[in-house]
Amino acid sequence: MRRDIVSIVLGAISILVAFCPFIVLQIVGAGIGAIGFILAWREKRADYRRDTTCIIGMVCSGTGIFLCLLAPVLSLVSNIILFFIA
Repeated sequence: MRRDIVSIVLGAISILVAFCPFIVLQIVGAGIGAIGFILAWREKRADYRRDTTCIIGMVCSGTGIFLCLLAPVLSLVSNIILFFIA
């Protein structure tokens, strides 16, 4: 199976998991996005002709990582702020 197509699919799964309300699943989604990003990066280095699909996989996976880690990081920061205020 082509790694560039797999990276696009993993990136899309990561984006979908980002909208799940459970932080544990969002962290798993960030891991899935990281795997997709690594697969796209390796495939781009291995075969320059698949540059477009690899870029799509890297953007999709990177967006999934960002969205998945946004809620846990904001939750952690707000808990730290509330700890020092209260």
